[in-house]
Amino acid sequence: MVKSIGESRPTRWSAGNLVMVINGILVGVGGVFLATASVLVTVVAAVAAVLLAALIVLVHR
Repeated sequence: MVKSIGESRPTRWSAGNLVMVINGILVGVGGVFLATASVLVTVVAAVAAVLLAALIVLVHR
C-alpha cells in the first residue's frame, strides 16, 4: 500500500502517553499552587486539568 504525500499515519495511544498527560496535570497544578499560594485557585486549576485530560484521552481513544 502506497501512502500519498498528504496522508498522515494514525496516532497510537499508549500507556506512556497517558503517563505524560498525568505528569502534565501534576506539574501544572503544582505550578499554579506555587504561583498563587491559593488553595481555591489550585482546586479550580486541578478540576480544569482533569477535565482537559479526560477530553484528551477520549479524543485519542
